[in-house]
Amino acid sequence: MFASLEDTIARAAALVRPPRKTRTVPLPEAGGEVLASDIAADRNIPPFPRAAMDGFAIVWTGKEDRSPYRVIGTVNPGTRWSGECGDEDCVKIMTGAAVPPPFDTVIQVEQSQTGADGSVRFTDKARQGQHIAPEGDDARKGEVLIPAGTVLFPRHVATLAAVGQWEIPVFERPSVTILPTGSELKEPWEPAEGPMIRNSNAHFVRAALTRIGAREVHYGGIVTDDPERIRERIREGLADDFLILSGGVSEGEMDVVPQCLAECGVEKILHKVAVKPGKPLYVGKSPSGTVVFGLPGNPVAVMVHMAMLVRPLFLKASGAREYLPKPIYLPLAAEASNRSIGKKFTPARVVSKGGKSVVAEIPSNGSGDFISALRAEGVFEIPAGVSRLAPGDLVGFHPVWGDLFQDEG
Repeated sequence: MFASLEDTIARAAALVRPPRKTRTVPLPEAGGEVLASDIAADRNIPPFPRAAMDGFAIVWTGKEDRSPYRVIGTVNPGTRWSGECGDEDCVKIMTGAAVPPPFDTVIQVEQSQTGADGSVRFTDKARQGQHIAPEGDDARKGEVLIPAGTVLFPRHVATLAAVGQWEIPVFERPSVTILPTGSELKEPWEPAEGPMIRNSNAHFVRAALTRIGAREVHYGGIVTDDPERIRERIREGLADDFLILSGGVSEGEMDVVPQCLAECGVEKILHKVAVKPGKPLYVGKSPSGTVVFGLPGNPVAVMVHMAMLVRPLFLKASGAREYLPKPIYLPLAAEASNRSIGKKFTPARVVSKGGKSVVAEIPSNGSGDFISALRAEGVFEIPAGVSRLAPGDLVGFHPVWGDLFQDEG
């Protein structure tokens, strides 16, 4: 029985424990972390009426274009001005400066002419209040700007700085063990001859987890198809929050991982998913609460499941409010087909065609073709039950390895 991808994500998400610990990091190190507490504005933003243009601050009368104004001062950002003024007095003001009372309107410098005596004439009438951002126009003191559970990107870091935050409360990330299996595997630093292949999956998984902030990642190398040795390494890995295996989860004679997991007390939640590539997928949970993923051995299938399943659930376990994949909908460049029983993910990249961005399929020789993934920026999905898509049809494009960890905010 094949589970849908949506059902797989929902059932696996139910296994994930919320983060148990928090810590603080200095602001420059907060990027990529998951915020543990709401962050509110510490004062009104802007905290004063703010000039939005370089120009002249005046008291609005509706007669600005009739007579010259006397310039009685200059206001730069970070400075204050005070004094007496009349209806035909003005101050020169710079963008970002505080507009001092009683001035209530700014006329941009491009609409002014300076006379030989230093007075200023304005070439057009003004609208009262123009080019001034009122105090509190962006946010009010106490307003929550960044809720707990937000994955912090550079724009969030800028906001944290703007509201006076330096020590940032964040959630601890879950710990992970990565366990590649297969007697045919060799590490990148080892010679690979004849039928041997190099272990790319584990290093992709490790790099992908590091990219989303994993810190405690345990990798002990390749395990051959020896049930006793696999069981030994599984028991070690069950000490972490996540155990991610690759290879040995299908139904071949040498696919012993599911049986080994059962013998180690892991409860099977599901074993097959209606997705191409990547139908052989194991999801389970240990008595201690470790979430176990058994990924296929084919590289493209591993990449798809990391993006669509493992990454979202790692983020959920890290305290993220939003963790589900978010596709970008773009038109398809050419016809595409789906002969699988479920949803199909096809390597692709975004190209320009006729001045528009479209999704172009990358030729692939199947889920073992990691070269197609190298040439792709991501995958587009063909829904289950849809056998054919025509050029111009909108498809959900996931930039899963062009930029695997896109902004979720």
